[in-house]
Amino acid sequence: MESFHFIECVFDRTPFLNDAKAQFIGFTHCLLPGLDAQRIRCSGPAWLSNNRVLGAIDMQDADIGGDLSLSHSTIVAEQAKRAVTLDGTHVASDLDIRGVHITGALSMDTVRIDGDFLLDDAELAQPGGWAIYAPKLAVGASIIGDTGVQVTGGMFLEGSTVAGNVYLSHLEVSRPSGIALAFDHCRIALAFRCADARIRGTVRLHHMVIGCQLDLQRARIGDIKKDEDAIRADHLEVEGSALLTDLDLAGPLYLHGARIACNLHIAGAKLSASDTTAALNADGARVGNHFIARNCTSEGAVILTAIQIDGNTNFIDATITNSSATALDMRRAVIKGSMQATGSFTAVGSVKLTNAAIGVDLMLTEATLTNPRNIALAAAGLHVTGDLIADRCTVEGLVDIAGSLFNGDLRFVDANLKGLSADESSRGNLVDAKGGWRGLALRCTGSRIAGDMDLRGAQLKRGLVMDSVTVGRTVRLEGTHLATEGPSALQANGLTAETLVLRPAAQPVHAVSLASASVQELADGATSWPVAAPIDISGFHYERLDSDLSAAERLVWLERATPTYAAGPYEKLAACLDLAGQDGDARAVRLTSIRRAHQAKNLMIRLWGNLQDAAIGYGYAPGRTLAIFGLLLVGAGLWFSLGVADCLPASPGLCPVKADEHPTWDPWLYSLDLLIPLVDLGHEKAWDPLGASKLVTMVLVMSGWILTTTVIAAASRTLRRA
Repeated sequence: MESFHFIECVFDRTPFLNDAKAQFIGFTHCLLPGLDAQRIRCSGPAWLSNNRVLGAIDMQDADIGGDLSLSHSTIVAEQAKRAVTLDGTHVASDLDIRGVHITGALSMDTVRIDGDFLLDDAELAQPGGWAIYAPKLAVGASIIGDTGVQVTGGMFLEGSTVAGNVYLSHLEVSRPSGIALAFDHCRIALAFRCADARIRGTVRLHHMVIGCQLDLQRARIGDIKKDEDAIRADHLEVEGSALLTDLDLAGPLYLHGARIACNLHIAGAKLSASDTTAALNADGARVGNHFIARNCTSEGAVILTAIQIDGNTNFIDATITNSSATALDMRRAVIKGSMQATGSFTAVGSVKLTNAAIGVDLMLTEATLTNPRNIALAAAGLHVTGDLIADRCTVEGLVDIAGSLFNGDLRFVDANLKGLSADESSRGNLVDAKGGWRGLALRCTGSRIAGDMDLRGAQLKRGLVMDSVTVGRTVRLEGTHLATEGPSALQANGLTAETLVLRPAAQPVHAVSLASASVQELADGATSWPVAAPIDISGFHYERLDSDLSAAERLVWLERATPTYAAGPYEKLAACLDLAGQDGDARAVRLTSIRRAHQAKNLMIRLWGNLQDAAIGYGYAPGRTLAIFGLLLVGAGLWFSLGVADCLPASPGLCPVKADEHPTWDPWLYSLDLLIPLVDLGHEKAWDPLGASKLVTMVLVMSGWILTTTVIAAASRTLRRA
């Protein structure tokens, strides 16, 4: 077995080395029409560097015991599809094609390289085809091509394995409207780096496994065929971080089912898609630490359905635009840390967090969500272990957090919630089967909030619905601008809270409903309740009042709130006033309640009620009763003393019924006996009034019965309250 080395030689025929055996092979600085070296066995290196080859090099099934170098050679095989064929070849050390210029394909099917595959400054051209075709390539060390690699055509390494790194930073690949990089099912033990690459065509990383980092930072991928992905990396597995920062894509990024053990960075990335596809689809993906999309721009939807993120999620200053439908879809997502979509975060289209779970806080401070004809924030069934903070956010469209759970606070302080028009056409969208949701700004029906619900200073152009909401501490509506459009300003039927602070910036112009709500303390004021719109407080329970409303103003409120009389609201208010030590105001409330109760009945009961009111104020004016009783007694006593002629000279006053059986005449006892119907003093039946005295007697008897009956009725009401 010999060695040979040709230097600066010119060959007019293709060297034929099929099945040859040698210790060393060398062709350097030579001009060759091609090279046939199939199944060659070389126990040492094979040097084919710095040559000019005007034909194909065929070394399939070769076995090279050292390096195989084609560096700085120019190989032009315009008539053949393959310029260099290394299919089945084994290289015991490095395969070096640095600085090579190849016109035609480099075919490396099932090639095994025990060392590095070196590509720096290589230029390969097979327009429209595969410039490098290396399925099932096995590299024992690394693929290194960090500088100057230019490929016209695609690179096909599907099913390859690399024991080290793949370094292809600054790579330039051009296969417009086709697959430019195909790394499907590749297994790379360490890092895959393709930062600052310029790629025309699709990149495929389907089911690729990377043992360390994936680095595509600042890569530019364009000239994508319509309805194709710029990067298709479904079920990608990365044992470290995936660095896609400042990535610029002219088509979708597809990460369905991907597994990223550490961080997924797409900060500063520019993503885009057609109207019918998502710009980023990572549904079902798993991220072992943080998902960072800060300052990312997406022209198209970002789909993160059922994603699991073990760290934080960062959308600070990001912009997602998909005006026709969904902007950000994180339904059923599980985020163990916080989610931040703050700063200048903008979503044009719906943000969906339905049934998602967030382990710490959800931050939407100063965000802008726009979906004016539908739901802007769809978060029904959301579970946030910490707080939802959306201070100073702007939302055009409905905020829907019905049936959600917040272990901390829910805050929309100084937010601008424009809501959804009640009159505008749905534009083909289905109406909510559980009830109308148009005309609302915020709906949180059935939600549970362990801390405060804070809307201080918020502006709600349309309605606020809080039906069946449970709040552990305080509902704050201080300085809040309630709806100026729609049928309802506030609907909180069945609300449960420790404190309700209802002190909006101005009096509501639409209905306020707190039916069946229950709070320990109600804090309201002059701007709390509408004047011309309905108020519903049927079944509203509160134990304490913190208010600057007078009792008279409160009674006007109650009358507006109960167009059909109900005793409960009056008694509840009176009980609160009793608790606050305002006994006089409490009596005034109860008196008003009784008056309304009688006015709501038939004519006879109304008349009887008016009589009771005039007589003793339904039991709340005992002084009036005593005064009337005293006037009647004095008047009757004077009448019977001075205005009655003596019946007989021997018997002054009225004539006795029985001349021989009567008490001594006493006009005062006689008058008192007439006025007290339930007690017999022995005078009323002993004397027989005549003429005008009979009329006076009848008036006294009737007045006595009326006074007695009204006193008994008032006493029974008092006992029932006790």
